[in-house]
Amino acid sequence: MKNIFKAAALILVTAIATAQTTPVKPKSTAPAKAAGAPSTPAQTTPAAAAAPTVAATETVITVPGLCPPNTPPEICSTKISRADFEQVISVVNPNLPKEQRRQVATLYVQLLSAANEGKKLGVDKDPLFQEQRRLEELKMLAQATEKKMFESNKPTQQEVESFYTENTDKFEELSLRRIMVPKSTDKDAKPEQAKQLADNIHQRAVAGEDPDKLEADAFLATKAPGAPPSTSLGWKRHGAMDPRHEPQIVALKSGQVSEVLEDGQGYYIYKVDSKRMVPLATVAKDIENVLQSQRTQQTVKQVFDRTKPQLNDAYFGPAETEKKEVPAAKKPTLK
Repeated sequence: MKNIFKAAALILVTAIATAQTTPVKPKSTAPAKAAGAPSTPAQTTPAAAAAPTVAATETVITVPGLCPPNTPPEICSTKISRADFEQVISVVNPNLPKEQRRQVATLYVQLLSAANEGKKLGVDKDPLFQEQRRLEELKMLAQATEKKMFESNKPTQQEVESFYTENTDKFEELSLRRIMVPKSTDKDAKPEQAKQLADNIHQRAVAGEDPDKLEADAFLATKAPGAPPSTSLGWKRHGAMDPRHEPQIVALKSGQVSEVLEDGQGYYIYKVDSKRMVPLATVAKDIENVLQSQRTQQTVKQVFDRTKPQLNDAYFGPAETEKKEVPAAKKPTLK
């Protein structure tokens, strides 16, 4: 029983979020009547009554038996107006479908009832509860403050355009091909033979032979199991390629072939078919988010730097001489 109220709270906050993905019932796709078919009187159904307009001050929820302590039983009830209930909706889920409002209303009343009983039992006067509420309020205030900082750090269109022109390498895309020459799993195979094969494949790639055919020949020569993977890697931006090979790849011009690159599994040869710049209109929102996040982080850091605490070593113990690495928060990227 002790988890019933907790479950209601969790459902109110989380379960409704999935309602946004509720599939819409498809419209009827009944076949049209064939030409020349005898007509029959159409069956009429009463039109659905239009939803009445509810004023903001009008009561939409009435809860009998829910009232402050010492309220006479005959007048003990709570009335919730449309405006008050929609304020709850705006916090729970601003995009809540209308058909989910009744469920939220029921759960909200359950929380009100539980909280009201708690006040009657003096839960709100408990020092531990008061401290928990204070800390929760601090957390919510800090989160709202960071959101406000983020909104106030939005860059101008000129700043977005300047970032784009000053960081052209971040917005360059390469149409990329990769030829893999697998190392033989044959225990009698000599390493130099695989390297010689890779060099030969490389020379043929430079000469302009089809990468798919070259990779197929490599797999055949090494008797590698399975079908060769596609050599086409599609369009790749800086930071979206194999980090071991990206420095050599981005230095290539359109039509050029990389040197033979090696790892424990095989040899790799890249070819850049073409290059292009991603249009500013495509990445403007990404740039805005990156600049806005960076500025917000700087603003937060300035606040924390101004309020660095001085701790009592007699209570907390001496400060650690070596600073432990703290995982950095994931930052938005332009990938």
